[in-house]
Amino acid sequence: MEENLDTLENMNSFLAQQLEFRIQKAMTEQIDDVIKNIQQLAQKFSIATKDKKSPFRNVLSVAISSNSTVEVIKNFIKSQIGRSGASPIWSTKNGNELFAIALVKEIEGLEKFTQDVIKKIRKSIPKNNPLNQVVDNPNKQIELAKEIHLKLVQLYLGYLAREHTALVGEAKLINSQIP
Repeated sequence: MEENLDTLENMNSFLAQQLEFRIQKAMTEQIDDVIKNIQQLAQKFSIATKDKKSPFRNVLSVAISSNSTVEVIKNFIKSQIGRSGASPIWSTKNGNELFAIALVKEIEGLEKFTQDVIKKIRKSIPKNNPLNQVVDNPNKQIELAKEIHLKLVQLYLGYLAREHTALVGEAKLINSQIP
């Protein structure tokens, strides 16, 4: 009996690894489009000129904490608008739109990429593969979508922090070359 449980546990572990591999592969195929969106947002709000210090490390810390969810991250970002001492980036406006609210919309928009990742995963699984039991289960689908969306948000925020650092560095270099 114990041997059967060990086999089942190993099988579940193996399936989890296979699923994780497929998630990573499908996300990698989407990341270039996500990065383009990040670059557009950063340019639209000229974030490099608003603050030399990146405020994205704090939000990234919230995003990667073990009890984080997409809603927790969005709430944290929105709270930065009115927080005393927060980076001016959060309250930067482009027309009537605040950067923090635009970022929250971008995070919500990652749901489309999440669905694309799930479609790619489903297509990559052969018909008789036991992974189908996971991706076809409605309860597991909801969990899987939340997990993928959170991973995409974490990647997005990490790349946004890098983009800000790169833009600040470029501006500094350009300004140092002006006589």
